[in-house]
Amino acid sequence: MATGHMLTNRGKLFLLQGKWDSLGSTLVRVGLVASQPTGVDTATEVADLNTVADLLVTAGATECTFTNYTRQNLSRTNAAEDDANDRINIDAADVVWSNAGGAANDTIYGAFIYSAETDTSDSTRELLSIDWFATPLPTNGGDFTYAISDLYRAS
Repeated sequence: MATGHMLTNRGKLFLLQGKWDSLGSTLVRVGLVASQPTGVDTATEVADLNTVADLLVTAGATECTFTNYTRQNLSRTNAAEDDANDRINIDAADVVWSNAGGAANDTIYGAFIYSAETDTSDSTRELLSIDWFATPLPTNGGDFTYAISDLYRAS
């Protein structure tokens, strides 16, 4: 099982076009996945995915359905120059799902980040990246926090 945060080619284009800074605060969102198919467990495989449907339908990943699960908006900051480390940091606040699970549980394998700029269905929501967790995390009714530290970096 591969781990790590992997950008799609669509996500790279999104960032280079400056959409991270120009889109409204509710237009970059995050969802969680309850499976990691072998067809999307390398950076090469993830790179060619364009939409959330490509991940959930074509690649066969399963979105979480635990009690109190919904996709969340990212509270994000603008890209910031980091001269000390010779890079650009693009960050977002941690995301919390309160009372995650309990009545119905999942094991969370990772998160997917997408643009809701065209938000009619998963086939139009542009997939930016997938973050596969090193260890799958089960829900149990407690809060689940997706901790984000420099969501993207360019160096």
